[in-house]
Amino acid sequence: MKINYKQLSVLVFMSFISLKLLALPSLLYVDSENMSWLVALVLMIVDAIYVFLILDLMKKCDEKNILEFMNKCLGPVLTRVFLLVYIIKYALVVANISKGLEFFVVENFYNEFNWLVFILPLMALIGFMTYKGIRNIARVSEMINLAIVIGCLYIAFQSFSSADPTAYIPMFKDGVTPLLKSGFNHLSWFGSASFMMLLFGKVDFSSEKKWTMIRYLIFAIVLVQIMYYVFYGIFDNISATHNFCLSDISQFSSQESSINELSWLIVALWVVAQAVQLALYSYCMMQAIKFTFNIKNNSVPIIIVMAYILIWSLVGENTIGLERLFFTPFASIITILAQYVIPIVLYIGYIMQNRKRNAGMKKEIKSVIKLNPSVNVNRIKIGGEK
Repeated sequence: MKINYKQLSVLVFMSFISLKLLALPSLLYVDSENMSWLVALVLMIVDAIYVFLILDLMKKCDEKNILEFMNKCLGPVLTRVFLLVYIIKYALVVANISKGLEFFVVENFYNEFNWLVFILPLMALIGFMTYKGIRNIARVSEMINLAIVIGCLYIAFQSFSSADPTAYIPMFKDGVTPLLKSGFNHLSWFGSASFMMLLFGKVDFSSEKKWTMIRYLIFAIVLVQIMYYVFYGIFDNISATHNFCLSDISQFSSQESSINELSWLIVALWVVAQAVQLALYSYCMMQAIKFTFNIKNNSVPIIIVMAYILIWSLVGENTIGLERLFFTPFASIITILAQYVIPIVLYIGYIMQNRKRNAGMKKEIKSVIKLNPSVNVNRIKIGGEK
């Protein structure tokens, strides 16, 4: 079943803000300090541009899924290679959300927490949502979207007056090098439009309105920047020690330095939002596995994804920290390929395939004219033009 254009816009909005309000602000501060907001702003704008590039490709896709479209434009070998890249990209995001969500719950709700008590119910939820498909995920995202926005704004404006604007002065004191370094080091937290690549053929554009996606993208960028202004303005040079942007701002805003009742509900709702995002990227990972290895049903890929989440949680709990996998040049390179390189290559492949098809049609028309000189050439259309 397909989702409509507004639902796609909501999914894009949630993807743009989801990872940005957890550990990313503190991690960015390590490399780019008081200019961290600018790194996030530039990368989110670049991601927004790619949203429209991918949207254009989606509209050109007459096939029923990304596999058929890629095969037509790029051939089967390159298609499988690119799908493997997407499997890795989605696996990185799934690992980041699942482990980050566990840390978030432990820090904000339970001091002593058995990871199995958290991960097993989460896997059951994610497995069910992934099995039900993208429309189910989109509907849930629609239901919680407004509450998430209102909650984030409530927490931000509670502490807005406490944010010190002088925390952003001086700017560019070390030039642009730290910004470039920070952008590359944390690029895997971005690439927010990459999930769209596995939704080819699953979006109904009949209800598309020109400004819908633009409004959602602008508001996502503005919302993140508001939260970053408050976060860095409050914590300044100790920002790197505050692991979770949303909950740390919430705790600061409470007079008793603990989460008040309304803020607690907002933070709890954020956990739900992260679970929905985990379902979205699990769905994309499942689809990529299915297409890459030519698996006919969804059950086997879903089991693979759930096993991956379980194994990752076990390994991450006992042996390695999340940053050793996710915050590496390898993860950044995968994001560059998945979000920025592959869509352009696919677009070029589509254009070349169109030209090849039009050249073949022209050759065929010339043969027809040669056999039937009376044919009116002006009434024959090639590639949408007379």
